[in-house]
Amino acid sequence: MARAGVYFSDVKRARDGLVAEGRHPSIDAVRAALGNTGSKTTIHKYLREIEAGEGARKAGVSDAIGALVTQLADQLQAESAIEVEAIRARMAEQHEAHEQAQAGLEAQLADARQTLEAVSRQLARTEHDLAGLKEQLGVEQIARHTAQQHNRDLGERLADAQQHQASLEEKHRHARDALEHYRSASKEQREQEVRRHEQQVQALQAELRQAQLGVSAKQEELTHLNKEAAALATELGTSKQSLHLERETGRSLARKVEQLQAGETRAAVLEAELAESRSRVSAAEQASARAAELCLELRQQKAVLEARLAGAQDAAALEERLAKLDKAVFGAGEGREAGE
Repeated sequence: MARAGVYFSDVKRARDGLVAEGRHPSIDAVRAALGNTGSKTTIHKYLREIEAGEGARKAGVSDAIGALVTQLADQLQAESAIEVEAIRARMAEQHEAHEQAQAGLEAQLADARQTLEAVSRQLARTEHDLAGLKEQLGVEQIARHTAQQHNRDLGERLADAQQHQASLEEKHRHARDALEHYRSASKEQREQEVRRHEQQVQALQAELRQAQLGVSAKQEELTHLNKEAAALATELGTSKQSLHLERETGRSLARKVEQLQAGETRAAVLEAELAESRSRVSAAEQASARAAELCLELRQQKAVLEARLAGAQDAAALEERLAKLDKAVFGAGEGREAGE
């Protein structure tokens, strides 16, 4: 249980213990060291008496220390002002150099962005041209396939027509051979009939009429065969003309195929240019990223320099800190009395 009061010796012993520990001997700290015993008014009174006694003993030394502290403070303030001005000048120069470097980098970044935009536009045009060429290539390939199929169909029709023509020519040759044979046989028969007896003239004439009828039939058949041969010749001419047109179409398609191959070559060149443009876009993006990193680094250096400048400016407050230190060392009693 706490005592009702404390003595001067108790307060002095508690205060000396706190000072020895490097702690500030405030009223609350002293009362806590006393085991929360004694009134704050009594403790405050004893503390003032102790500090008054110590102040009388240190009065002679305090004046010399105060003068020395004042001289050191003045010298430190002058040196700090010179150093602050030098730091400010260096900071101004570095800030101007950094601003110039940042302006140059921003200009390079703007140029890189313009180059990137130009390359992007060129890339878009190249891709559009490539798409058009691919579409044209598809159309030409379909047309070439159709023409090749049509050419094969015409070749088959031409082969059929040539085979039919050969068959008709064979029939026509057989008809001519039959007619020649018949004519030879008729002539030989007429000669034999003339050498025969006049009594057989009527019979021969009758046979001659029959033969003539047969010849008329054969001639009609021959005329019909000639008409068929003429029709076949006309059809053959038409087929040859169609074949000529198809060959012209084939040559035209060959030219189109050559143009298509040239288009494919141009498409390959455009694809190579597209790859090069993409490479240039990648290089421009990397340059832009490096420029952004350099700008960030310059901003960080600027922040560090500004922090150093702020730290240098803090030196100007050193005098105030020394004054506070002097007050804490030599005027602690008065300050604590005012605080209490």
